Amino acid sequence: MIARQFFLRLAALLFLAVRAVSCEEYALVLSGGGGKGAYEVGVWKALSEFGIAQKTTLISGTSVGGLNAALFACVTPAEAESIWLKEVPGRLQGDGSLISQAGLDSIIGEIGVEKIKTLSYPKVFVTAVRNDSLPKKLLKLVTSEIGSYSYRFLLNEEVDSDEIRKKLLATSAFPLVMKPVKLSDGNYYSDGGQQHIGGDNTPVAPVEENAGRVGKAFVVYLKDVGSSSRHSALRRPSEGSPVDFIDIVPSVALGNFWEGTANFSEEKIASLIELGYSDTVALLRANDLNPVSSFWFR
Repeated sequence: MIARQFFLRLAALLFLAVRAVSCEEYALVLSGGGGKGAYEVGVWKALSEFGIAQKTTLISGTSVGGLNAALFACVTPAEAESIWLKEVPGRLQGDGSLISQAGLDSIIGEIGVEKIKTLSYPKVFVTAVRNDSLPKKLLKLVTSEIGSYSYRFLLNEEVDSDEIRKKLLATSAFPLVMKPVKLSDGNYYSDGGQQHIGGDNTPVAPVEENAGRVGKAFVVYLKDVGSSSRHSALRRPSEGSPVDFIDIVPSVALGNFWEGTANFSEEKIASLIELGYSDTVALLRANDLNPVSSFWFR
């Protein structure tokens, strides 16, 4: 009788422990970096296999990170991988452009981003920089801090599907390569990763501002662990932040502008997805986590 009561109590404790773990919510922060964004697809694939993607209630991204934020919210990890491998190479450089804005628009149109309007979670934030006059921009080069001129858009509260599409084009409108995008407020916006004029390439602020039940946030960088420019742009949470930020950093360099940022070849994309996946699996296993079935989080 005593033994039976002991095992019943033990079972109850184990049930409560599993339930507590399964209820923990996560956030994901995705940096910008053009073609190097394929690395983030591998990260998301690993987070899904470990049951973390299913519990991610907020995704914040800039540039390609913003595009991936919307992509991850709308399609499965397998579909995201397929879009990057099969659609991105031809559409983003198929017309001879360095990065085709028209090709990107066509991909966004096929993803079905209007689904974001119907989602309570994950909340999807994208960051862009408003195009001000040249004198103001020159002043910002000297005086601005990272994120000081960033504009963050919560796509879930947008009622117009076309405006969602435009905001995704705006966050990724790479300067000199793509045209700024005019939004419904009458202003033009471009790539949110322009930190030299007050942009924010790794937008952690929406996570802290909407912490709620979120306990941990994975922050994905697209510069390798030895990069001095990565460390100079490293976003640290504010003092006393209730969120535990976990950095995911490429174990090897993803390439310079031509080899990485502007490289949308299928071969490069496949290698980056695999690297993002293996780096994330290694990090999760180092934290004593194991793959789980998504059944537990339905």
